[in-house]
Amino acid sequence: MQAKAPPAIATSWAGFYLGVHGGYGWGKNSFREYISEADPHPFIDGPKSQGSVVGGHAGYNWQYGRAVTGIEIDWSAADIRGSAQPLSAITVFGPQTLDRSDHAKYLGTARGRIGWLPNDSVLLYGTAGFAWGRFEERRASTVPAFNITTDVTTPFDRLGWVAGAGIEAMPFGPNWIGRIEYLHYDFGGAQTTSVVTSSFPDIWRTDGAGRQTLDVLRAGLSYKFGTPGGVNAAYAAAPSAVAGASWAGFYLGAHGGYGWGRNDGAATVSAAPPADIVFPKLRGGLYGGHVGYNWQFDRVVAGFEADLSIARIGGRAQVQYANPPAAITSSREPEIEALGSLRARLGWAAGESLLLYGTAGLGWERIATTEGFSSVAPAGAVTSTTYDAVDRFGWVAGAGAEARLPGSNWIGRLEYLHYGFGTVAENSVVTNNVGTYTDRASSHGVDVLRAGVSYKFGDQLPADPVRYAKAATPVLPAGWGGFYLGGHAGYGWQDNDFTKVIDFTSGQQTGGIVSRGWLGGGHVGHNWQFGRLVAGMEGDASFADIEGTSRPVTQPGFGGSQTDVLGDRIKFLATARARLGWLPVDNLLLYATGGPAFARMERTWSTVLTGAGGSRTDLLTTPSNRFGGVIGGGAEWMPFGPNWIGRIEYLHYDFGRVRDVLTQASTNPAVLSASEHRGRQTLDVVRAGVSYKFP
Repeated sequence: MQAKAPPAIATSWAGFYLGVHGGYGWGKNSFREYISEADPHPFIDGPKSQGSVVGGHAGYNWQYGRAVTGIEIDWSAADIRGSAQPLSAITVFGPQTLDRSDHAKYLGTARGRIGWLPNDSVLLYGTAGFAWGRFEERRASTVPAFNITTDVTTPFDRLGWVAGAGIEAMPFGPNWIGRIEYLHYDFGGAQTTSVVTSSFPDIWRTDGAGRQTLDVLRAGLSYKFGTPGGVNAAYAAAPSAVAGASWAGFYLGAHGGYGWGRNDGAATVSAAPPADIVFPKLRGGLYGGHVGYNWQFDRVVAGFEADLSIARIGGRAQVQYANPPAAITSSREPEIEALGSLRARLGWAAGESLLLYGTAGLGWERIATTEGFSSVAPAGAVTSTTYDAVDRFGWVAGAGAEARLPGSNWIGRLEYLHYGFGTVAENSVVTNNVGTYTDRASSHGVDVLRAGVSYKFGDQLPADPVRYAKAATPVLPAGWGGFYLGGHAGYGWQDNDFTKVIDFTSGQQTGGIVSRGWLGGGHVGHNWQFGRLVAGMEGDASFADIEGTSRPVTQPGFGGSQTDVLGDRIKFLATARARLGWLPVDNLLLYATGGPAFARMERTWSTVLTGAGGSRTDLLTTPSNRFGGVIGGGAEWMPFGPNWIGRIEYLHYDFGRVRDVLTQASTNPAVLSASEHRGRQTLDVVRAGVSYKFP
């Protein structure tokens, strides 16, 4: 009896796609902020918001019968805004008013997807991954008793996680895909929390940070490119003819170049006499590395790329003015210390050795600002500098050309990238009895021209299949190539060797926090195999409880004693990493890994005051996001056949010098000299995990 052929699936979901989307979102920031510690304890609650989103997305799907897995990045412009109920109350300072509003302006994600085909033309899927949001918080207040009015708009980058589900269909043939999806964004507690407990009557305060979340319902349309050329059809699909040499494959490279930035904002440093400082233009060099993967569709080449660069792109501005009897100089020196991006690329093979491409995606910068102050007066001179480093996220777009060196896998490139970070400084107007202080912010952007070289690994073994209909050809032996999902757990220890001045009267300092704790989460990735060489990309997210405190500092104060303790707590970790490994035997993989890393942290400051009249404890908790790099290594093996993979790995995270610090030198007896240490925040993690690799 003749064997019955396996049923064919009429359409393929595998391949690279680009698309657009639009929809509606509603958000909630569920904090509670008390305006006064004393009775009657007036407070304002966080606002609810709603509005529209519109943007673009890019991704790649792999298909295994009726199972579909993939990766996707997206970026959206948003107009999701809302206001809290205005507060008007009588406090210990007399009548006060406060208006508060939130505005979500941009959203971005990097997600894994896994789905099922109930029939040939409908895909049901779930999705989860890393999320970013740019929010603006506006606070307007009046305190008539002191003749103070403020109107301040502050931009914040919020980082967290996103999860959701959707449905896709092919309404106009096998290349056009429509979708409807729901996404839930969670950015955690985004507000500073202050808890005051006291034995004094009517003195207390408990600010609730709450959680900042967004829910988005959106529809979209994507164009899926055809079958990649040159694949091994373990599942049948007619491959496209490849034009000349193939650009498809995994590559690693290095680059260097020059960047210039601008931010035409200004800030008032003195209202009387009036003096403003204009933010400087930025110039400087950069160098770094990149990793990516290309798929080729005849002469069309599409792919994803991640890069990380060390930069020294800076500038300086200063202003001098007289405030008798002192002569004062104020300066501002911003410097971009690092740049990174996660981008989609789409190009055209103009010949066998020339590729022209455009690229766009999510961008990141670490920018540090050093502000200087010098006052020279008959009583003495005071010189101080403050250092503040922040991470900013936005979008990046550009274009470039690549050329292949004849007869080799080496590829040279020249490319231009524009990073747009939007408004990254406060817009504020503060009026008091002295005068008016105005900070004017404008959009911040960076342009980069860079050259680089990449090495593209050879044809993979076994080849990457486009699996959507069984073919009659023999199945290839099991390998390490393919898409995988998994979970992990482990232990981490952190070192943060900063110092901080607790009291500028006595000069007491503390710092040097060492933290310990557990973590657990999930990971998703894809491997490509080239003989005994395995290369891949992986993203992971972990919930954590890694915490520690500084040594306590006790000193006289308030008729008794004052004890201060600082603390750190890591609550969430995520990475996006390249992996490169070697197979000493068929079922054991030794690998190295590296890429960008993110941590959600909480910083605490506890102050205990005791005296004859009673006691009081203040606990200030400030959430913060840290972005940096991670490197490490590990081993994987296949204990239960070719689909289940066990692992043990070590990762070292470096978030750089992230603490705000002050250095002050004084010859004035009334002003203390002090020097804080920036330190460096690092984290080491050992973890074990298990993954399921799709066939």
